[in-house]
Amino acid sequence: MNTALKIILVDKNTGRSAILRRALQDKGHEVICRMSDSTNLQDSNETTHADVVIVNADIPDKQVFANLTDINKTKPKPIVMFTEESNSEMANSAIKSGVNAYIVNGLEENRVQPIIDVAIARFREFQALKDELDTIRNQLSERKAVEKAKGLLMQHKNINEDEAYQSLRKMAMNKNKRIVDVAESVISAFELLE
Repeated sequence: MNTALKIILVDKNTGRSAILRRALQDKGHEVICRMSDSTNLQDSNETTHADVVIVNADIPDKQVFANLTDINKTKPKPIVMFTEESNSEMANSAIKSGVNAYIVNGLEENRVQPIIDVAIARFREFQALKDELDTIRNQLSERKAVEKAKGLLMQHKNINEDEAYQSLRKMAMNKNKRIVDVAESVISAFELLE
């Protein structure tokens, strides 16, 4: 049994969106917001607790992709796009704007659920990779700060690398702080002296 999802649906074609809404409701999902265009998509995404965004556009334009990019910067969620026509530029724009499932000429009621499932899985995988990358970048940044602080201590106190590290470690323990926080304080202090 699929989990019930709250969905924002963007489609200017009312007849087509009614069919899609019924297909979603048949699977236990709820369209909590239906929009004829993507102009206020960012606001709707911020104010609703939608789980998925579905965009159904005959030919998506640059504004649609810009609005999807904004969603991915502020409050990311799985995005499915159905389109009637496509070219490589549109496909690239879809990928860059965060679309997780890009379906050309394939809006059939029986395919909607599997497409949503794939979009959610791809979204979660991408978010996990993004979180891992952020963690690694943070660790690298912290390590750079510790290395810089050690270098400053070595230069100004005329000590070796191990002594500089032990000095940072001792300060961190004495102040009950993380070594990176002490390292950043040391760097700030030396910058004030210059």
